[in-house]
Amino acid sequence: MLKACRSIRPGPAGVFSRKIFKMNDFWTQCLEALRESTPAQIYQNWFSDLTADVELDAGVVTIYASSSAKLRKVAEAYGSTIAQTVNRLAGKEIELDWQVAEDTAAAATAPAEPAEPAAGPSESEIAKTGLLPNLTFENLVEGQANQMAYASAIQVASSPKPIYNPLFIYGGVGLGKTHLMHAIGNRFLKNNPNAKVLCISAQQYIQEFMDVMRLNNVNRERFAEAMRQFDARYKGLDLLLIDDIQSFGNREGTQTNFFLTFESMVPHGKQIVLTSDTYPRNLKDFQERLLSRLTQGLIVTIEPPEFDMRVQILLLKAERSGLDMPREVAEIIAKKLKSNVRELEGAVQQVLAYTRFHQVDVTIDTVKLALRDIFKASSVPVTIDAIQQTVAQHYGFKVSELNSKSRKAKLVRARQIAIYLARELTKKSLPELGELFGGRDHATVIYACKKIAAERNRDEELKYDLHILEQKIKS
Repeated sequence: MLKACRSIRPGPAGVFSRKIFKMNDFWTQCLEALRESTPAQIYQNWFSDLTADVELDAGVVTIYASSSAKLRKVAEAYGSTIAQTVNRLAGKEIELDWQVAEDTAAAATAPAEPAEPAAGPSESEIAKTGLLPNLTFENLVEGQANQMAYASAIQVASSPKPIYNPLFIYGGVGLGKTHLMHAIGNRFLKNNPNAKVLCISAQQYIQEFMDVMRLNNVNRERFAEAMRQFDARYKGLDLLLIDDIQSFGNREGTQTNFFLTFESMVPHGKQIVLTSDTYPRNLKDFQERLLSRLTQGLIVTIEPPEFDMRVQILLLKAERSGLDMPREVAEIIAKKLKSNVRELEGAVQQVLAYTRFHQVDVTIDTVKLALRDIFKASSVPVTIDAIQQTVAQHYGFKVSELNSKSRKAKLVRARQIAIYLARELTKKSLPELGELFGGRDHATVIYACKKIAAERNRDEELKYDLHILEQKIKS
């Protein structure tokens, strides 16, 4: 239920101004627009309890949050989203003024918020945690592709108590999962300098566990002590971040040990953050009890960056590399390179090397020369054969089965996905697609495309599969 503004002030003789009441209707419209345009969980967490005083004639909307902590979080994570909504509904540029809601009774009884730490931990202290200090929220671009993951990460990093535990971030290669995970750790440590934080890869965890287990056949006393130290290292943490958790697959001993670590942390108010290149329920060779724990918190995905986000990433990476890149140049690159953040970072470094070596400015012409091989590779047209082979392999079928008359449910599903991708990634007509997929009529092709397109919007697992398949097909 949308709340009315708690900060309306009475006019003369205690009568509320009719104009202010109408302005409150405007804020209600803003909240409704935000509710419709964002996932339900984001709306509930970030927007639902915001109130406002609206003065459209003066071009100002004062937004009130329930606490200074909430104010910082919402302004940082979604200030631009709110501003765009307000400006669109107002039909003009509106200034947003952020304030903490006045609540005398609450202020009198509520404990004072902890003061911001004067200084964060030193570089040597950060190094012990495994965190990379240069991977922060400040140099991470937010866009539609990572919107919910970004917002959830800020909440986890800023909350004094565990939230979304565990936070499970998944997405394809090079989309920024690792950066987001380190950003959580760095912000958490900045806010809690005395906290015990550890950020490692799943492979590191596996190697440490194996090193301990090898002692079991060498020296029982040394093994017992090593295992005690290993358990203490993990179970004494306030925040544990593990990258690429899919590497635990088919590692029974490691999974059993991590399950115990999980049980010693999460039920006792300690936060865990995990990343994976696979949707959690698709993790192969995982214990069912561990899978149930991994999916009990919040699962968020990072998708390939959209055009505007790619442009912002290029401009940010260029600025941090000391490269003066005009926006029109970034737009040219963003139109050509669409797969992931890592590809964009590589392009910036290649342009940097080329322009410095040849001592030339960054222009559209010099960028086309610097990235000619990359652009050429990215412009290779997608073929139906590549789509069919990739989809068939992904779902464990042969291409001949994909094009057969079989109506087995799983095969039909894979066939529909392949037809949808062929429609999206090639310029083939409906009759051509039908012919290339076993002589099917155009009505069958239309049905497959509409079905997958509709399900893509509501099925996270399908959405993820499509992103992975698109990356494989284009690579």
